Amino acid sequence: MLAIRLYISALTIFFLLLVMAHRGLGILEAVVVTCAILYLILDVRAELQELKSELSMLNDLEQHVSKVLGLNS
Repeated sequence: MLAIRLYISALTIFFLLLVMAHRGLGILEAVVVTCAILYLILDVRAELQELKSELSMLNDLEQHVSKVLGLNS
């Protein structure tokens, strides 16, 4: 997933530099760049929330396993 994000970021920056060097930044180009950046931000945010949820479940599992191991000893 990181490779895809880096690829999209590189394409966005390349597109932005090409447009600015060629004729300047217009409305359409600004919308394309803004949408790509917003997509990346929202995608990373969703993945971080998912990872946070998984970490919370792992912590709960660790607590349950430690309780079970403590009861069996």
